Amino acid sequence: MRRFGAAVAAVLVVAGGAPAGAVDGTLPGGIGIAVDIEAPLPDTVIPKGSTTVVGTASVGTGAVPPTTSVTYVLDGSGSLTDAGFAQEKAAVERFHREYALNPAYGIGSVGLATFATDGRSIDVDSAPGTQLAVAPAADNDGSGTPDFLEALGAMPYLDGSTNFIAGLQRAAEVSAATTGTRKLVLFLSDGRHNVGTGGEAERMLADLPEAVDIHTFGFGPDASCQGGSVSLERIALATGGTCSMSGFADLGEALSRLLASELHHLTLTVDGGPELPITDITPALPQPGPKQVRYTVRTPPLDVGNHPLCVTAHGSDYAGPGKVTDCTNVIILAPTTTPGPTTTASPPAAAPPTSATSPGAPPPAAALPGNSQVSAIPRGGVATGGGTVAP
Repeated sequence: MRRFGAAVAAVLVVAGGAPAGAVDGTLPGGIGIAVDIEAPLPDTVIPKGSTTVVGTASVGTGAVPPTTSVTYVLDGSGSLTDAGFAQEKAAVERFHREYALNPAYGIGSVGLATFATDGRSIDVDSAPGTQLAVAPAADNDGSGTPDFLEALGAMPYLDGSTNFIAGLQRAAEVSAATTGTRKLVLFLSDGRHNVGTGGEAERMLADLPEAVDIHTFGFGPDASCQGGSVSLERIALATGGTCSMSGFADLGEALSRLLASELHHLTLTVDGGPELPITDITPALPQPGPKQVRYTVRTPPLDVGNHPLCVTAHGSDYAGPGKVTDCTNVIILAPTTTPGPTTTASPPAAAPPTSATSPGAPPPAAALPGNSQVSAIPRGGVATGGGTVAP
């Protein structure tokens, strides 16, 4: 994962049909992101006008597929002393318990190595003869302690010089044995490389698979991202990782920033139109993960027809931005026209034979206001009720 600036998680969309739950996706670094439209339910019939859309969105709260592996490479050189090495292991343990054992981060397998003048990988696999420190994060032997933590506790302090090349060699071996499409290496040191030149390190970095990202962590008063023929910063930049500095006490916090995530903002689209910002969100965004928020948004006025309504959650993790979308559909029916009562005209009654009415005579009863009959005027211009109509 050398180039993740343009990486975007796949946009998942659910629309129409039966009610659906939250749409879950993953950010480029494997952290989960989700969005859910709770109402209106798909294909709800609503009156003409605006409607209210409500639901939830979250980042880093739900389980994701275990597609990421983590390899810890610890500095065991003489500058640490036994006490410092114990602090380093304690920081890794805190990070591992909080993140690697949390299904929201999708970490399926872990590796472990240490280095000083030389490197060493620790056998944490129960298979006999295994040379590489690779194991599931879970407790497989029934001891009550995850296999990795047992190996970490037993890892010996090496003493000696600070040889980043030895650490890189073990990192490459161990990460190659881990499973997962994303392979993170956490490379820790309290000092600077002081054994040999950097030519071998450059060759090793160039040979690492694209899936391997090395994130380096310098801690303690003598550590530095720069400096030495092989720097922590150079190792990180060559593999798409980052270099972070911290003290002994906050090393665990520095490690945790590697898997930080954030829910940035939410948007609504209507009928596939432009993204409209959602502002009624509790708690207000942006929020660091793990976090779930609730939102409410009113649509613009809607007319007769089907209207797809889609809410998108936008977030990011260490590897870049991503988003996930949930959709529903509302229906506005055309108004129905209710026909009035039908009147059937009665045939006119035959008029009794009379003599011609003289001009100026009063109209017959049928032509008086209030009478239900209507006088018909024939083509000849003479009303059946009498009287002459000018042609």
